[in-house]
Amino acid sequence: MLFPEPGYTLIAGTDAFLTAAVAEGIDAARAEFGRYARALKKRWPYLQRVATLYPPVHRAWSHPNDVTPGTASARLMSLLSAFTQGECTAAEFADGWWEARRTAQSRGERAKGDLADLLDRVFMALEDYTPDPELRDPGDLTDRELRARIRSLVQEPKRGAGRD
Repeated sequence: MLFPEPGYTLIAGTDAFLTAAVAEGIDAARAEFGRYARALKKRWPYLQRVATLYPPVHRAWSHPNDVTPGTASARLMSLLSAFTQGECTAAEFADGWWEARRTAQSRGERAKGDLADLLDRVFMALEDYTPDPELRDPGDLTDRELRARIRSLVQEPKRGAGRD
């Protein structure tokens, strides 16, 4: 940790340390620091200079169509499309989703607004799903119920309507 000037601290370390120290992710912390620097520019004008030295690597996407091709988040969008169109099974969707989600998180990919809400809701639906019918608890979603739930989430009117 380094305290170069009042108003901020720089931290560095191993991936494990940074994951524990900055639970929201480095990119999210950098974006938040940029907002903090702008808010305090009259009190500590040098913070904006520091914020420009350490910008987020990824921008935060607000809508599915904004996601950069080739990213793990683009894979999430592709899986959503394939699953809702019946092009993959519920188990394939769930396995692919968890893998792509872990990759997106480890790369620091971020979502906000409607897209973050959609991804959170898909996460919650998958938390209620077990691919193996023999391991399902009462109340867990079946394959058919998962597909219906995901379709309803993707088709909600505000998705992609240009609002955050």
